[in-house]
Amino acid sequence: MSHSRVLPSLALTGVLVLSGCQADSTTAVQAEYEAAQPFVNSDTPAKHVGLLNSEDVRFEAERGLMDLSRQYFPPSDVTFRTHTFLDFDELDATDGSRGLLGTLRDDNPNGLNPNNNESFDTGNGVVQGAIILVDVYEVDWYRADSLAGISLSLVVNDSVTQNGESHKIGDEQLRSYIEVTSNKLVTYMRERFNEVSSRIPILVAAYELDSGDAASNGGYVMEGWYPQGSTGGKFTAVKETTLTVPSSAFTEQAGQLAQEFNTFKDDVRSVLADNTFVTGTCRMLNGEPSRLDLTITTHGKMLSEVMAAAQKVESSFGTFTDTDVEYHVTIINNDQPYAMGRRMARSTTLEFVSAT
Repeated sequence: MSHSRVLPSLALTGVLVLSGCQADSTTAVQAEYEAAQPFVNSDTPAKHVGLLNSEDVRFEAERGLMDLSRQYFPPSDVTFRTHTFLDFDELDATDGSRGLLGTLRDDNPNGLNPNNNESFDTGNGVVQGAIILVDVYEVDWYRADSLAGISLSLVVNDSVTQNGESHKIGDEQLRSYIEVTSNKLVTYMRERFNEVSSRIPILVAAYELDSGDAASNGGYVMEGWYPQGSTGGKFTAVKETTLTVPSSAFTEQAGQLAQEFNTFKDDVRSVLADNTFVTGTCRMLNGEPSRLDLTITTHGKMLSEVMAAAQKVESSFGTFTDTDVEYHVTIINNDQPYAMGRRMARSTTLEFVSAT
C-alpha cells in the first residue's frame, strides 16, 4: 500500500503553497504545456538514449525546445505530442548509411551529415567525413485534433575529430550548416508527410553540444522560423547554456543568483548539516538566468528532520529575488523523493507537491 506524505503544518491538500506572499494577481504566470490526450508513445526515445549519453543533455534539449516554442505556439493555445513523424526508422543512422542522421550519399539522399568524401571547412582546418548532426528532437503542436505546428531541434557537435585531432567548428561555419540543414529538413518533412503541408508553421532550433566544459551541457545557439507558406526560414541567434550549480562558471555568469544560492544552501544546511547536499543546474538564455533547478539530497534522515528541511525551504526561498527566473526544487531522502516544488516565472509563490 502506498501512502501520501503531506508535510504537516504546511498544508492539508496535495499542493503546498510555500511563500510568505501571494503571486501578483496583475502579472500572468508562465503556463506549462499540456500533453495531447490520449498520449501516443514513440519508439524514438530509445534512439535518443543511444545517441546522447547524458540524461541532462537529453532533458535540456527537449525542455529548451519547448521554452523557445512559447512565443510561436503559446501553451494556452496548443497541446503537444512528440515524434509523430520522425520515428526511429526516419532518423536511424546505425551504420551511418541511412536515415536523416546518416551521411549524404547516393543511396541515402536525405542524409543530413556531409558525405564521407566531402571536405568540410571547420574554420579551424578542413576535415573529411565530418559528423555534425548528432540527433533530432521533434515536438508536434495540436489544436483540438488538428496539427497546428512543429518544433524541431538539431543537436550538433561543436567540434569534429580527424586523425585524432579535434577541430572546433567556427561560428560562421556552424551557422551556415544549420541554415542549410534546417531548410533541407523542413523541405523533407513537407514533401514526405501529407499532414505537414505548407500551411503548418515550423520552428527549427539548433542545440550545440559543449565538448570542452564539464560544467556546461551546451545549449541553443540559433532558431529558424518557417511561417505558413514560407519556403525559407528566418534565423536569429540564441545564446543558451546550462551551467552546473555550484560551479565557477555559475558564479561568473550569474553573480547575484549564485550569491542567493549560497545563502539558500547555507540556510538549508543549517538544519541538516551532515550528509546534505544542495546541487542543481542553471539555464542561461542570452546571458541571463532563466531557470534554476535545485536538488536537496539527504541520507539517513528521520521524517521529522526532512520535514524541518522542507520548512526551511519555505522560509528561505524568498532569498531568490529574480522573478524572471523559473525555479524548481526537489527534496530527496535516501534516494526517495520527499517533495517537489516550483515557482514559475513572474510569480512569487512556491508550490510544493508531496511525494507518494
